[in-house]
Parts: sequence; C-alpha cells; structure tokens
Amino acid sequence: MIYVAKEMEREGLKIPLLIGGATTTKTHTAVKIAPCYSQPTIHVVDASKSVVVVSTLLDATAKDDFTDDISEEYTDIREDHYDSIKDKQYVSIAKARSEALALNMNSYKPVKPRQLGITVFQDYDLNRLVSYIDWKPFFDVWQLKGKYPNRGYPKIFNDKDVGAEAKRIYI
Repeated sequence: MIYVAKEMEREGLKIPLLIGGATTTKTHTAVKIAPCYSQPTIHVVDASKSVVVVSTLLDATAKDDFTDDISEEYTDIREDHYDSIKDKQYVSIAKARSEALALNMNSYKPVKPRQLGITVFQDYDLNRLVSYIDWKPFFDVWQLKGKYPNRGYPKIFNDKDVGAEAKRIYI
C-alpha cells in the first residue's frame, strides 16, 4: 500500500485513499502510508465501516472537519509510535548471529508427562487462573487500546480515554 500511496501522489491524484484489510492497522497507516500521500489517507477497520467513511467524505459540510480530525489523530499516533520505539536498544546482526541459540534436537529426550489423556478439574477455583490470562486480546475484542505508555494490561487502566471502560469490563 505504500507503493500505491506513492504512485497516487506521483500521478497527482486528489482523491482520498482508504486502507483496510486483515494485514493493516491504524498505526501502520499513520506511520508508513499516510506520509507518502498528501490527500486524506484513512484506515478503515472493515468493509462495513467504509460506507460511513465514504459518506462523510462526500458530505461537503463534514469532510474538512473529518479529514482534519484524522490528520491530527494520525499525527498523535505517529508521535506515540516513535516515542514507544526510541528507547529500544538493538544489537548488531553480527552479534545476534554470534549469540544465536544452538539446539541439538537429535539428543533431546522429551520428558514424559505424569498423566496422559484428559484431566478433569472438579470445583476448581477459577480465580487461580486469572494471573495466567493474556488480557490484550480481551481488550482488543472490545476495541479498547490504550495510547503509549498505557498500552497493554495493566497499564491500559491508566489511559485517559479507555482506562475507565477497561476497568469496568475487567473481571
């Protein structure tokens, strides 16, 4: 899609670019695609949402405010993204290769489980499982995504936009 955005810019097109599909995200659109095209570039979650976006873009009274809001949001997303990666420290490819994990699977002897088959737990306290739950997919389903540095569990509870709702639906 970056190539498409660059080509649309090169050709001088003056139409919005809607980005969607399973392999796209709003962050990817804001960070990688939108900077390549001077016209509105909008991430749309799925086809059903594109109708609302296109309707708004066709509404002369709403279009400018809508595209300005998207532009501001994408600027914030880009800033959050760059803030979240600036402190990462990477090793050189040479160092990574020199410290690569070396496994000899030919000599590996797997440990036999104490019990094979199905184990049924009667009257098991489910609260004991809570600490093992990956809450990110749960909040993703509810479309609750905190902004950096309040991404992920439990930091999402501190997010000014979605923190209260995340607390409300949390067990």
